[in-house]
Amino acid sequence: MIVDIEQRIEDLLKHTGVWDETKETLRELLAEHKAGTLDADDARFIEGLHRKMFPGRNAAAQGTREVREVKADNDDAAVPVAPSGASAGEVIAALREDLAGIVTPSDMPEAEQVLRREILAAINAKLDDYDAKRES
Repeated sequence: MIVDIEQRIEDLLKHTGVWDETKETLRELLAEHKAGTLDADDARFIEGLHRKMFPGRNAAAQGTREVREVKADNDDAAVPVAPSGASAGEVIAALREDLAGIVTPSDMPEAEQVLRREILAAINAKLDDYDAKRES
């Protein structure tokens, strides 16, 4: 356990995501650990912080469950039925209308509207392609 706590603290001190104030506390806890006075709650704090900051390193120690077990645990879960809504065609039509209002607002100078209409035409062409693929 001695090397384990020391190694965890060293890892945490090198981690850029650990705050400076926390690093100072970790240095104090390391000194306590070396003096043999580290409290059990502080040791659990170090272990928990290490698990949080290095989740991949701790996965093997925690053990893993087989996929079969996970599936078995969830077999009785009811899958919610997606609510019925607008069809894809209706969504595309609404999208076209919204885009037209956003891309070419009526209170814009004509020169800028010309460019924006070209952009809108390109977007509509992509929507046409999507719509054609969806229908075929």
